[in-house]
Amino acid sequence: MTNQQISIEEKIERDRIDEMYKRSKTASISIFITGFVYILLLSQKFAWQPLLVWLLILTTILLGRCLLLRFYTEDHNRALSLPFWLIMYRVGILAVGLTLGSLNIFFFPDNSLAYLLLAIILPIGLTVGAVIVTVDFYSSILYVTTLMLPIVYETVLVRDGSYSGTGALVIVLMLFFIKFSRDYCDNYVFTTRLRHENKNLLEDLEQEKNKLNNRLGSVLNDGSIEIFIADADSLNCLQVNKGAIENLGYSKDEFDNLNLLHILTDQDQDSFKELIAPLYNGRWEAIVHKGTNRRKDGTTYPVEARIQLSTLDEPPIVVATVQDITERTEWEEKLVYQANFDQLTGLLNRHYMQSYMQSAFTRARRYNKKVALLFLDLDNFKTINDTLGHDIGDEVLKQTSVRIRELLRESDTPARTGGDEFTILLENLEKNVHAEIVARKLNNIFNEPFMVKDREVYTTVSIGISIYPDDGHSLDQLMQYADMAMYQAKEDGRNNFRFFSLEMRRTSEELMLVANHLRYALDKDELSLHYQPKIDISRGRIAGAEVLLRWHNPELGNVSPDVFIPLAENLGLINQLGTWVLDGACREAKHWESLAGEKLPVSVNVSPQQFRSGTLLEAVANALKTSGISNSQLELEITESLLLQDSDQPLAVMKTLDEQGINLALDDFGTGYSSLSYLKRFPLQVLKIDRSFIHDLEENRNSRALVEAIIAMGHSLKLEIVAEGVETEEQLNFLRNRNINMIQGYFFSPPVAAEEFRAMLQDESTISRLSGLA
Repeated sequence: MTNQQISIEEKIERDRIDEMYKRSKTASISIFITGFVYILLLSQKFAWQPLLVWLLILTTILLGRCLLLRFYTEDHNRALSLPFWLIMYRVGILAVGLTLGSLNIFFFPDNSLAYLLLAIILPIGLTVGAVIVTVDFYSSILYVTTLMLPIVYETVLVRDGSYSGTGALVIVLMLFFIKFSRDYCDNYVFTTRLRHENKNLLEDLEQEKNKLNNRLGSVLNDGSIEIFIADADSLNCLQVNKGAIENLGYSKDEFDNLNLLHILTDQDQDSFKELIAPLYNGRWEAIVHKGTNRRKDGTTYPVEARIQLSTLDEPPIVVATVQDITERTEWEEKLVYQANFDQLTGLLNRHYMQSYMQSAFTRARRYNKKVALLFLDLDNFKTINDTLGHDIGDEVLKQTSVRIRELLRESDTPARTGGDEFTILLENLEKNVHAEIVARKLNNIFNEPFMVKDREVYTTVSIGISIYPDDGHSLDQLMQYADMAMYQAKEDGRNNFRFFSLEMRRTSEELMLVANHLRYALDKDELSLHYQPKIDISRGRIAGAEVLLRWHNPELGNVSPDVFIPLAENLGLINQLGTWVLDGACREAKHWESLAGEKLPVSVNVSPQQFRSGTLLEAVANALKTSGISNSQLELEITESLLLQDSDQPLAVMKTLDEQGINLALDDFGTGYSSLSYLKRFPLQVLKIDRSFIHDLEENRNSRALVEAIIAMGHSLKLEIVAEGVETEEQLNFLRNRNINMIQGYFFSPPVAAEEFRAMLQDESTISRLSGLA
């Protein structure tokens, strides 16, 4: 039930009780007079003393009802206590009914026909009056039963059978009065409800009328909406609202001489008639038109007009509701700009560039021209961001876009398609050499430094080029080929350009084939672990081994780690492979204890991605736990690129490993950008000299000087030094003379399978040969 319905029911109840109390005063007076006259008549048959007592009782009850009426009238909050007043009313009815009915119990005149008829007719008459004026069904029942049941009692139960017919008739009358009372009360409630509902409806209609008037007034006086009512034939303005007057600058009198087309500047008579023609053909929806309004001072602004036609008026009228959409248009233009342009450089973005390239290919096909797609990537831009900050990096990107725009023709289209990646579309080319000329110029202009906040910043570009239609016809294909060529330019030394070639595609396809096989190499048991011994030449013993991952595929054969390890990193497989290698290496090291008679350490290469993923510590812990080797038997080899990362996460992981007693070795030292500060900052225990320096120790003086410098640095930091790639006795002697005791290389053994390495640990000739090194 709704709030309005609840309110109506409360109103009905209040009106009903008000009506009952309002009638009670008249009813009380009528009952007193009737009772007084009847007592006077009965006094001729009965003693006057009991009759007087009865009259005093009736008078007291009636006075109580009058007093109750007064209290009810004075109760200003009676709406909150209606149930109480209803109960009190019914109590009064019951008291009056019992008093009146008791007359026929105590003073029933059975020896006189006239008095007998009077004793029967008087209660019936009072009952009729009560039923007619009482709008409470339960009060009517109280009246009917208390007045008429005493008659039934006297005529049926007390007197002889001659009165039984009268009693039966009285019972029938009782039932009739009860039924009549029910209908009367229901009808009262129905008519009262209908009256209140009609009243509510009138109030609602009045409110809606006021709202409509207010809304209409608001629209007519709204300065943001312009409303024009014009003659449908001449389009002369008949009426305008306040918004039209304020926005256009004309006075109300001036509009009387204005035509609607003086305002809608992008329409003339014919085009406007064509615009609203559907309205003449039965269309009832408004015509929506975006155009331009002209003010009195000649300025214009974009609008959206909703035009309707009324043919019921004479003459027919056109109603135009016009909204100034300047802000919306500016916002839409801003959204379009954000969707299609790079916010930092102002160049086109990847989304728009891709759609634009499709249309460029269509034009090239139509005019039999070529289109060159150039992918540019700034070399070492990450280092600029990491070392100088992102503000400097952003300024370099802005200046990069300026240099590119200044170099290109108007018909050429540049875009920023990634963080430090740019794309250039060269149209209307006759020969591929034209693209080469642009690429050379680009390489040349980037040889000049950028001036950012009074400092010189250097970066170069690597450029990949694909040609439409020589290299392909689809956008995805040409973008892929330009990307391949750009990465080839980086591999060839950076700061240059490369055209896409079929050889690149073949290489890419071969790598894709390798990648597809690599995904399933573990599941197919194609991977294996080989171990290259580390020799302690001071003791003449095997002092451990470095584990190396090998892959043999039935289709591809033996795949070099230099090929599949970078692929695994790019494919996100390196964590899975690294965990597998850790588990296998630690289990194998456990077997060596019984064969060598001591706990030999095992070295495992770890990728920087394993540090970044956050899973390395858990993988190491699981490998140590399942294998049963001690923490000191595990050595993790890291590359210099890990030390150069700007994140603190690798350092935190390395410190945790160091605290757990796990050794950390820096692999291939000297080939990257490591410095003494890095070696001091990170918790390293082992320094491995790269094989490229060891290889030409005998011929290259620079290599000998570098190796000696690395050895001196390592010794000063109290790091254990391991020389990789030792292949000759001369190399061995050079290192031994400089106190390098740990060697690794083909001079002693290449990487071998696990079974062969176990055999080495027990082979007498191997042990004898090693003893000779000490």
